[in-house]
Amino acid sequence: MIKAAFFDIDGTLLTSNAEVLPSTLNAIEKLHQKGIICCIASGRGPKRIKSLIGNIPMDAYVLYNGQIVFSHDTGIYEHYFSNETLERLASFGDLENRQMVFGGRKDFYGSPSMRMGQRRLIKQLYHYLPDRISVKDLENVLEKWQILPKNDHKFMSLPIFSQPIYQCVLLSPESETKRLTEMFPDCHFTRSNPYSVDIIPKGGSKIEGIRKALEHYGITEEETIAFGDSWNDTEMIREVGMGVAMGNSSEDIKALADYVTDTNNNDGIMKALKDLKIIR
Repeated sequence: MIKAAFFDIDGTLLTSNAEVLPSTLNAIEKLHQKGIICCIASGRGPKRIKSLIGNIPMDAYVLYNGQIVFSHDTGIYEHYFSNETLERLASFGDLENRQMVFGGRKDFYGSPSMRMGQRRLIKQLYHYLPDRISVKDLENVLEKWQILPKNDHKFMSLPIFSQPIYQCVLLSPESETKRLTEMFPDCHFTRSNPYSVDIIPKGGSKIEGIRKALEHYGITEEETIAFGDSWNDTEMIREVGMGVAMGNSSEDIKALADYVTDTNNNDGIMKALKDLKIIR
């Protein structure tokens, strides 16, 4: 019997226009009526969660790809970079003049473009870009639209060494993953789009954060359903009792899932919950 449900945000809980479907709100209401715990599981940080999901009632939040977990009244888990790792990441950004942002509990620090990239506008933009656009071409598009300001500061001077930093997001092509992995063996790399990579402390992932939340509520992975659409949802879709891939997921994500539903634009969450007889 399902006792907990976890939802990715972009491409899952939200439509391509960054809206919440009425059917999704209705589905979550029905889950709560059955006493099922509903939680966010996202690469996003805490700062803009409320503006993204609006009035969707959630019991807990697994954010920064599992690095910080909390309910409305309790901190459950946190996992952050060591200062030594932060120094190497910041130094790398300075030496190579990279676009990157560091995520703390209350704010983002770093490139203006990447801070803006955490907003709904840029997430929507991804859906209208050509499939094979390169990271460099993306930078040119953002500069042309005046979305990408000049990167004229130094990451080593940011106020990131006096507080917990849970995630770094770097504008980077998929082809650079091997190099980054070799440079930062104490980090884990995951993606939700082809243009940027989420960097978190080694051993971290959404499923690890979900396990901490489940332990808090006394629920097992077998009693859990999770909805996702992208590469950073891989572990949770594969490991929970019922992993659901949205219809807009790539084929490799669908292949990992226990169930493939309709798209995020076409009532995918409600249809899955009904088809699996979790709600009526």
